[in-house]
Amino acid sequence: MPGSPLYLLDSNVIAKWFVHEEDSDKALEIRDLFIQKKHRVSTISLLRYELGNVLWKHPAKRIESVREDFESLSEMAIPTLDIDDPKVLTRVFETARSLEITFNDASYLTATKESKAVLVTADKKLFGRLKGRKDAILLRDWKTQVRRGRVSSKVERFRQGLAS
Repeated sequence: MPGSPLYLLDSNVIAKWFVHEEDSDKALEIRDLFIQKKHRVSTISLLRYELGNVLWKHPAKRIESVREDFESLSEMAIPTLDIDDPKVLTRVFETARSLEITFNDASYLTATKESKAVLVTADKKLFGRLKGRKDAILLRDWKTQVRRGRVSSKVERFRQGLAS
């Protein structure tokens, strides 16, 4: 895993671990690769609240299953970035304004830049605002990243783009 890219997962990706939706299989693959220590992932502390909203809105979710979901998330011990520094929050605001996106979405983008990560999102609208950026990938475009111990060519292109 040393030298492998850091993937910052937004709430749209992690929610698919707990609610079956389009591309849940790809989100679960990322989760499994993290658990197997084949990929490095992180998120931001805002995730828990956004995930709570997703679970709250889902009609099939009950209190017991939501408790289990949050326990499972906690047990995974995903590194979580806190972006509560006033200077960072100002950059979040600037990003939100310049890209005309929500403060929440801008929080993930700013954390991506701060941590030199690759943002993985399932939010097509957000991804549409990021055209041309080498530090973001749409979950729909996620390909199996580990093949016989080698990283796929798509990830290799991300690495090269981040190194330049």
